[in-house]
Amino acid sequence: MEVSEQEISLEKWQSLDMVWKAILSIESSIESSRLSMDGLRNEMENAFRSTLAVEDKLNALQADVSQWSKAKSRVHYALPKVREFIHKATWASTSPERKRLEEIVKNHIEPRIPLPEVDQVREQLEHLQKDRQVLFASGNAVYQECRGITAEIQRALSTLQRNAADNARRKKDAKRTKGKF
Repeated sequence: MEVSEQEISLEKWQSLDMVWKAILSIESSIESSRLSMDGLRNEMENAFRSTLAVEDKLNALQADVSQWSKAKSRVHYALPKVREFIHKATWASTSPERKRLEEIVKNHIEPRIPLPEVDQVREQLEHLQKDRQVLFASGNAVYQECRGITAEIQRALSTLQRNAADNARRKKDAKRTKGKF
């Protein structure tokens, strides 16, 4: 069946164009999230590998060390999610389905050249849009979880260092007062 230009209304062309632009916008957001997530991955790996200074080790409370270690151990569970999102985000823009739809947009939708399967293309574009929305939402969830983990590690380390410094000061003061008598 041959489709004439009269059969595809201006509203339908504009609708297809809007869905494609929405996909491009979501993909731009996904790419931005991917870059942020890559930086966060590095931050988490560095936080996990960090060690205590000798002074902190000597004066740290066992409970603080335990809390810091527990916070660091959560990195093991979050890093695979980060890597998976980065992989999916990288792959999303190069998928065969996306490339095929991009060709249809450039060859038919933008120049308004009729195509027989316009309704199928509309469904495929909407499906791609939903896939991108789900990917973006899952990326945001992983990002928030990882931000929480890095903040928890930093809080635990800060508490540990503050308490270790207080213990060191108390020990030093105790030696001073002991020596006065």
